[in-house]
Amino acid sequence: MNTNSLRNLARVTRDHLRKATFPDSGDGQLAESFASDLEHVLGGSLPKQMPGEKEVRALRYAPIMLGRDIPEELAALTEASRNAFGQVRWTEFYEEDVWSKPFLSSFANGEGIGPDGRLFHKKIILGLFILGSDTTYPAHAHPAEEFYIVLAGNPEFQVGANNNFERQQLGSIVLHHSEVSHCIRTTAEPFFAIFGWRGDIEARSWYRDDMADSTDQKKYPTIRKK
Repeated sequence: MNTNSLRNLARVTRDHLRKATFPDSGDGQLAESFASDLEHVLGGSLPKQMPGEKEVRALRYAPIMLGRDIPEELAALTEASRNAFGQVRWTEFYEEDVWSKPFLSSFANGEGIGPDGRLFHKKIILGLFILGSDTTYPAHAHPAEEFYIVLAGNPEFQVGANNNFERQQLGSIVLHHSEVSHCIRTTAEPFFAIFGWRGDIEARSWYRDDMADSTDQKKYPTIRKK
């Protein structure tokens, strides 16, 4: 198994995170923390692993997303993600339940580096992400910190349960701090991204029926068995 494409994905993602500017200093610090983690990953030797494969329905969107023309400034990121597409471990991540059923057939999580990736690392996750057209990935939160880099589509993100959705452009970096509610929705275009997790990556994601009501009981999606 040739994993050079995953290391290159880590390299260009690190560089993109460091080139970006953020109006919020906390976001800038989080982006640099992710970049530093990826630099540490690149400086080490990571064990290879071959976890099992299962059907991932959202991979049907791949020809649409990977065939798009791209702006020159995103050439390195896009080439790296295309080369890594077949090396990440694609899963639907969640078991089907009341919360996940509306979006699950249009959702794909591709872990390249991490506890369940092709290259093992216990403290950080780097991979690829797909959310199909006209789909909402409902509001949820998790202890881990997270980023997305938009490579295809025009997704709308809500970060914070009381905030409005904001449409993201190609190359945009969206950061989610620990335990902050976030939601993604798409229109006619499927969404493709590089994503990362750091911090408490083993802790469970959670949601509330009303994410703006801190007294509402937390609920936990059913995670697919590995």
